[in-house]
Amino acid sequence: MTATQTDVKSTPLPTKKRSLLDNLRQLKFNLTAVRADLKYIRRVVYREIKYFIPMTDLFILLSIVLGLIILVLLFFLIFVPLLMVILDSSTDVSAYQSWMIDSLTSPEVIRWAAAIIGIVTILIRMMIKSPINKYRGKVNARKDVTYIFGSSKPAEQFLFEMVHRYGYEERVSLIADSDLLWIRKLKTQIDVYVVEDMKEFEKPNLYEIIGFKNATRVMILTESIELNQNILTNIRQVRPDVEIILLSQYAPNFVFSDLVNDENLSLIEDLDVTVQGLVLSLSLDFDFPQTAEIDIPRTYIGKTGDTMSSDIPKLEVILIRRGDELLPSHESMRPDDRIIVYYYSNFDMKRTNRVVTELPYKKKKKKVKKSKVVDTHEIINLEGSDEDKSQSEESSLNQANTVEKEDL
Repeated sequence: MTATQTDVKSTPLPTKKRSLLDNLRQLKFNLTAVRADLKYIRRVVYREIKYFIPMTDLFILLSIVLGLIILVLLFFLIFVPLLMVILDSSTDVSAYQSWMIDSLTSPEVIRWAAAIIGIVTILIRMMIKSPINKYRGKVNARKDVTYIFGSSKPAEQFLFEMVHRYGYEERVSLIADSDLLWIRKLKTQIDVYVVEDMKEFEKPNLYEIIGFKNATRVMILTESIELNQNILTNIRQVRPDVEIILLSQYAPNFVFSDLVNDENLSLIEDLDVTVQGLVLSLSLDFDFPQTAEIDIPRTYIGKTGDTMSSDIPKLEVILIRRGDELLPSHESMRPDDRIIVYYYSNFDMKRTNRVVTELPYKKKKKKVKKSKVVDTHEIINLEGSDEDKSQSEESSLNQANTVEKEDL
């Protein structure tokens, strides 16, 4: 190796000196990322508490029952003795209270209390939502969800990629056919519904309850041809237009028929899918490994891609996608653009995705000036004044013509 080559390699690349505004902008993005994380945690905690604890009506019912019981006990143990003392000072209050306690603990009263508790329990069971209704309530609160069916290895790999690598917890949901250990761990991060009876997949009721209104795509990754056929047929009845992705190894036979012309049905040909390869083969906004196409964080609207690259240490903006056009990173970014980024760290990628997902950029609405309401009487008066002016002008012209004739 020559001396010139060592000099070239040892020479550090020139770095632009960061100004105070650059540091403030980077601090603003970091604070925005913290705010996005807090919003995500708050929403997850609220959603879990909402479905862990019964609904508001149940709280109202229980509070009313408990309040009535407490009021009755206070009335017979405190207020009635006070009234008795006021009416007759010689009344033995302690004897009355002991008699009341004995009465409340009698077998008949206990049986009545048990009957009331049974009625309240029945009401609680009626008001608590079933697991499928809880799942529907959670998943319908999200937008652009990718529904995954199955508990196979490809499903596990895909969800691991989307959740732990790219931070898309809010964009995926799992409908599993068995309750495995990795599915139990995912329940704390994404919405999961485990079908206890496999016959539920054959009935349209399951798919009608879920609805799939916010589904961008449905991935059927089960390892059963018969099960895939039931899922595919029932989903097509609910959402004929949604994109469905199947493993070709477990695809039903009618899918390969020339009579079936489903433009929104895709088959994964590669069966030995790697962790990254599965995401890439599905074209879920990823162009090639370690690169993702995402929306622009709100902090960098109007800034260049190079500015974003300098602020986020382990994230590099490669191109800016504006419709069908690809622009270099030194162009200013608009709200409707998307950026292709190369990332070195999963943490920075997840943080940027979380900012985009939790705190999307919203265009400011222009304030429309309210037009002044003009009274119709004023308009009539104005029109009348114009007519009067024209009549006066015509009369003045006639007078001038008569004067000129007299002079002649």
